[in-house]
Amino acid sequence: MQLLAVSVSHENTPLRVRERVSFTKRKQAEILNHIKLNIASEVVILSTCNRCEFYLAGEDLRKKFLPYLVSLAGEAITDYLTIYENDDCCTHLMLTASGLKSMILGEDQILGQVKDAHEFSKEHSCCGKYLNTMFRLAVTGAKKVKTDTLLSKTPISAATISIKLCQKILGTLNDKNVLIIGASGKTGSIVLKDLLSLGNVNIYATSRTHGGVTDKIDGAVTIDYDRRYDNLDIYDAVISATSSPHLTLERAKTAAALKTQKTRAFIDLAVPRDIEVAQSEYTVYKNIDDLLEIAENNNIIKLRETDKAKKILAKYIDEFRIWKLFMESGQIFKNAENKIKNDGEKKLFRHKIYDIKAENNYEKFCVFLKTLKEKEYEH
Repeated sequence: MQLLAVSVSHENTPLRVRERVSFTKRKQAEILNHIKLNIASEVVILSTCNRCEFYLAGEDLRKKFLPYLVSLAGEAITDYLTIYENDDCCTHLMLTASGLKSMILGEDQILGQVKDAHEFSKEHSCCGKYLNTMFRLAVTGAKKVKTDTLLSKTPISAATISIKLCQKILGTLNDKNVLIIGASGKTGSIVLKDLLSLGNVNIYATSRTHGGVTDKIDGAVTIDYDRRYDNLDIYDAVISATSSPHLTLERAKTAAALKTQKTRAFIDLAVPRDIEVAQSEYTVYKNIDDLLEIAENNNIIKLRETDKAKKILAKYIDEFRIWKLFMESGQIFKNAENKIKNDGEKKLFRHKIYDIKAENNYEKFCVFLKTLKEKEYEH
């Protein structure tokens, strides 16, 4: 079984290109089903603010999948693809789930996103034993990293950094009015929590309506989404953290609503971007990629923990590699066992296979397999 991961991420891809592979849940379901029917036997899509990644198990995956991805996102996407195959696919997922490939090193949110992506695939019957095992071990390894290193001891997310950026732009958030758009979502709820912890911010919040009713958002003054422009002039900062493909603030309506001359921060955490404003000496707009400088300063502090994290993950990477070899070597074991005449020795041989597997030493397991392939089993 071949494994393939195709990644479009913040590491080498600008936001304008990442927006092309930012799919709604409905579209993701369509893509999963198409890939399952036509391209691969298993597939998981990991879609976040900073990355869209496809994990596949099957045969001839490059040949079949890459043209389909081009049909979804255009030919230009090929300039930004990072491709991982087989063992490298597993290693990449382990590092990603642990936050070692995040813009904000060691951030917590990615682990939940990996779990959600795996669960979404299972709900659509697009996962099997290979990706189920790989994702399960990746989540287990990431939890171990979280527990045994300092990478997540001071959790910092895009939401947290967006607030720091507002403070930098405005000088302070004390007595400032801040509107959160998408406050009921995962990122928006973190923004709300972090603002509440500051204790002296006037927080307003809204989310897209369901059935015309805006849900009450605890800890903030709840604003009807359809009337979000009405009091736009009073806000000092607006942070958008939606997952919608549509604009939440349009340029013309925003310009008409802003009447008072004062410094304002518009922080757009959405992918695709959903705020349009005309920047000026008073109006500052920042999107998810603009958080990179603050993130890099934070990452310097955490870099010394990465080696420790990678050593922890090495165990789980080897566990998956050995499991995959074990699953694909059944005929080799059977041929070797058939050469043994004594039932007791056959039983010992089977025990030896499982004992070596349990040692979780990939090199040793490979040597054992090579011996079985090259010569008769010595007994």
